[in-house]
Amino acid sequence: MTVTAAHRTMSPRRSAARAAAVAALSAAALLGGGLTAQAAAPARTTGAAVELAPAGALATQCYYKVNASGGLLIRSGPGTGYSVVGSYANGSTILASASTTNGFRKVGTNRWVSSAYTVRIVNLPCE
Repeated sequence: MTVTAAHRTMSPRRSAARAAAVAALSAAALLGGGLTAQAAAPARTTGAAVELAPAGALATQCYYKVNASGGLLIRSGPGTGYSVVGSYANGSTILASASTTNGFRKVGTNRWVSSAYTVRIVNLPCE
């Protein structure tokens, strides 16, 4: 049996990534700002295969170094009014959102850190 392009289906992960990229491009178009050409996003290893992010896809997470002498508190939401749920030691490398909300970067589900104490590690690619 021959499988044609019309019969191929995308994995749920790839479909979600494509939908997110389309949404980002649509939002940029609606806001009147054109996206400039960017280098292709880095490859991501997913088991046995290497999957490339779509060209022009916006990075959502980057690597940061914790720069807080007493360590960095992890909170349950983006603000100092949220409860502390953990901490990172000074000098730790973390993967966090590239964007901020109220001066906080998201590091996981219900886990946020102050962006004031994170420094982007420029020699590691964003994902």
